[in-house]
Formats: sequence, structure tokens, C-alpha cells
Amino acid sequence: MSVKNHVGKLVMAIVTVLVLGSSLYAKDSQSVTLAHPALLGSTKVEPGSYKLTWQAGATDSTVMFKQGKKVVASVQGKWVKRDAKYSNGGVVYSENADGSRSIQEIRFSGSDEVLVFSDSGGGAEGAVSGH
Repeated sequence: MSVKNHVGKLVMAIVTVLVLGSSLYAKDSQSVTLAHPALLGSTKVEPGSYKLTWQAGATDSTVMFKQGKKVVASVQGKWVKRDAKYSNGGVVYSENADGSRSIQEIRFSGSDEVLVFSDSGGGAEGAVSGH
């Protein structure tokens, strides 16, 4: 085999590893189920299943919560890398002074990255609810 052939195979192997090994934020959507009514920014989001979409590859992006084709809420989100992968996905809620909940972050099963919402409420961090 020629050197050119080896280089071509090496380049293809590197591209494959990069594509397959890319992190969750490189995707552009994920499903999540909310167990509780909660604020997402200034929008009240009801319990239910949602498709989250964002700009693929961006660490800081507008995240849209959709039910079908309808955008229910839109808020700024940021991908944050954690020390370990989560075995279960979940939604981290905080409790606001008035007793309502705000969505602080969303964790995805098998990922060490979480989607954090800095514009949600401002109460004390609460429990994680699975999705």
C-alpha cells in the first residue's frame, strides 16, 4: 500500500472518531418530560413531553421547547461539562420565593454535559426530577 493510501485511511478514521465521539451538544435536539409546572425564564411551562432544539455545536444558544410544531418557550441555555456522566436524565428545579418552580438545568442520560438556564427564576436549588 502506498503512503497516500495510508494517509487517506488515517484521515477517514480520524473523521469517524470525531463524528461518533462528538458530545451531546453537537446534536440539535433532544426530548424531555417535565413532571411539574415550572418557569423557564418568564414563561410558565406545563408538565408534559417536549422536544428541545438549539443551534448544533454552540455552547451558548437559544433553546426552544416545542410540542409538535408549536414553540411553547424559548430561553438562553448553555452547555456545561460536568466531572461524570449521568446514568439517568433529569430536570433540576429550584423553588422560588412564591412557591413556584423554575427549571435550572436539564441532564441527559449517558452525557457529562448539562443544559443550564441562567435566566430561570433565582430561587434555591431543588431536587432533580427524572424524565
